[in-house]
Amino acid sequence: MNQEKSRGYLFLILIFPLLLLFLGIMLEYSGFDLWWVSHFYDAGTRSWPFRGHWLFDSVIHGWGRRLDIGIALVWVMLFSSTFFFKPFKKFKKILIYFLVASGAGPLIVGAGKHLTHIYTPWDLKIFSGTMPYIKIFDPVPSGLPVGQAFPAGHASGGYAFFSLYFVLVYLGSPYKKYGFLFGLILGLIFGIGQQVRGAHFPSHDLFTMVICWYSALFFYYIFYPKKWSFY
Repeated sequence: MNQEKSRGYLFLILIFPLLLLFLGIMLEYSGFDLWWVSHFYDAGTRSWPFRGHWLFDSVIHGWGRRLDIGIALVWVMLFSSTFFFKPFKKFKKILIYFLVASGAGPLIVGAGKHLTHIYTPWDLKIFSGTMPYIKIFDPVPSGLPVGQAFPAGHASGGYAFFSLYFVLVYLGSPYKKYGFLFGLILGLIFGIGQQVRGAHFPSHDLFTMVICWYSALFFYYIFYPKKWSFY
């Protein structure tokens, strides 16, 4: 890769995600967040019609969690095989990377959810809830409970698989972009599904996306500092 192309690639993986954080803030303060989720709120019945919908609740939310559990079980089988089958032993470290990098993003997101005062759309007074609408940099009135809606937890279960991109990079696979697309598409499905239910705003998902990307990127560098090339 020539120097100019390499700089462009580094911008894409290191700097562009920061622009997504800025976009997330703009979605909040421009009113786009409220405008978007209002399409899924029924003012006449003062309810979220898709909150318990079979597709968004049972399939995307419920079975989405089961998919993550299923992938974890596959990981256990693959990792166990490295102890019993000599040809698989060389994959032990990359499998550990996959576990750590895939788990770090959701763990960071989970910790963040317990520190913020950002509430789900269905909790807000403007959508027949009881809580005020508080943006990320807004002052928080005293006495309010922790919101636990930011960043987006369920979406992190999809974006966590950005780590597959780096696994395939390590393996020298020509299909590494599909590892990235798997994490991106699964995260979008999980995230938009929750937005339709009234559980999150789009900005929540953008922050989650960036957290999971940087987690996968950071741990790839930690595990393989001499392989700091992703093209």
